[in-house]
Amino acid sequence: MEIEILEQQCGGTEFVPSPHRLHLGAQNAEGVDRLQFILPAAWAECTLALYLRRSDGVQLAAIPLDTDGSVTVDRRLTGSVRGQWMLAAMGSSGYTAYTRPGSYDVYATLPTDGGSEELPPSVYEQFVARVLESARAAAESARRAENGAADTAVQAALAQKAADKILADRTDADACAKRAEAAALRAESYAPADGRVLSVNGKGGAVRLTAQDVAAVPRPAQPLPGAVVRILSVNSATGAVQTDTTPLPDLRPYVRSETVPTAETSGAVRADGQYGVAVRADATLTTVPATTAQLDRMTEAYAPLTPALLPYGVKKALTSAAGAAGWSAQEKAAALLQLGADDRFYSKAEADRKFGTAYTLPCATAAVLGGVKAGRGVTVGADGTLEVTRENLNAVLGFSLTEKLERLERMMNMDGKLVYTGAGVAGKSATSLTVPGTVNYIVVRMVAPTAENDANPVAAAADYGSTRIVRGGTAVAMVGGTSSDLSNGVKCSGAAPVRISFADSGVLSIGVVRTDTSLSFEYPFNVEGYQYV
Repeated sequence: MEIEILEQQCGGTEFVPSPHRLHLGAQNAEGVDRLQFILPAAWAECTLALYLRRSDGVQLAAIPLDTDGSVTVDRRLTGSVRGQWMLAAMGSSGYTAYTRPGSYDVYATLPTDGGSEELPPSVYEQFVARVLESARAAAESARRAENGAADTAVQAALAQKAADKILADRTDADACAKRAEAAALRAESYAPADGRVLSVNGKGGAVRLTAQDVAAVPRPAQPLPGAVVRILSVNSATGAVQTDTTPLPDLRPYVRSETVPTAETSGAVRADGQYGVAVRADATLTTVPATTAQLDRMTEAYAPLTPALLPYGVKKALTSAAGAAGWSAQEKAAALLQLGADDRFYSKAEADRKFGTAYTLPCATAAVLGGVKAGRGVTVGADGTLEVTRENLNAVLGFSLTEKLERLERMMNMDGKLVYTGAGVAGKSATSLTVPGTVNYIVVRMVAPTAENDANPVAAAADYGSTRIVRGGTAVAMVGGTSSDLSNGVKCSGAAPVRISFADSGVLSIGVVRTDTSLSFEYPFNVEGYQYV
């Protein structure tokens, strides 16, 4: 049987066994089961012992655990039908810990004496068996103490302490054994020679004798009906009691039922329900509450007013007093209104009876007109008007509608933010540029240099034209327009169309220009990249 010792923190460290209640089989069984304790890490180097206390209060000697943390179930555990157990751990540096006490029980067995009339083992024999078990436990503790002494000097001191305790327990056990033997001899001297005691004074089983059963005191006189037992004397030495019987006294001179009570003289009374007093069958006095008819008449001065009838009674009293001359008209109206007795107002039940059942507005559906409530994106004004506001739409859409429309307008007008610039040269072979992914559309500006003369070829550079292209689009642009042969190698001659494409991947391609001539013409251009905002 495995028992795990759990370490818990509940305002302090405690060790809780799981399970804490053990069922150990049959009574007086031995060697059938073995308790295997799964110990916490903190007890790895500790000396362990099992403490037992039987249900009759007897505390047994500590049982040391084996090296593997286990102990064999023997008659020290099964000798009593139930009891408590606890595990203790002692370390080398003064560490001492205990588990929460658990409980154990065993089931009772049938007698196994084979029907012989011999007495069961005497108290002495049972005690001797327990002493032998304690001796074996002491020997095991000594063996474990000797093994532990080789480890550290502290373990040796603990083993010596345990050995001294075992020696003291053995001395006490010897003394107890002598007393038990004497008690057993006395018990055997009282036992009958011809068999077991079947009854005591005519009583069987667990017999409890009273003082009268053993003639410690005389039996009192048996009183007759209508008589009282009277104690005459008690002998302080022997406890003997002398009694006699006497008839009941005549109490009529002291109690007369015909006496009429007054404020000074007590006597019997009669209950009158007319005045709110009644008597139950068990002679209990009760009050009789006023009836509704009595409260309507307001004439019975003695009829009690119970808490359940108090609101009705007060209302009737005040409404009746409303006609008295001592009340002003304003006071009467306030009292009647406060009590709900003013006929200008109706209760719900009275209103339903007078005007019919109140109308309940149904909930509106696709086929039924009815009441509605404000939902998402709708606001209800103080006068109940439903309206849709910009804030409602923004909450429903999840974004600002105004900002989205402004951005859409800028996209339509291609009014973006400049985020990229580049330059290149178009010629008889195609050229390309890579535009960043943040660019939504580009503007390609073709530059046509203006030649002044051959000695001073470049006087100014102006935009010949520009083309806007969205990502994924294409366009055709005119390049050139002025014949020139620049000293830096750029050559332009005449106007020529060129195809431009802006791929989704960001590649800008400039097509071939002037393939109809063998001359090498070059047409410079600038690129501007814009992002929608």
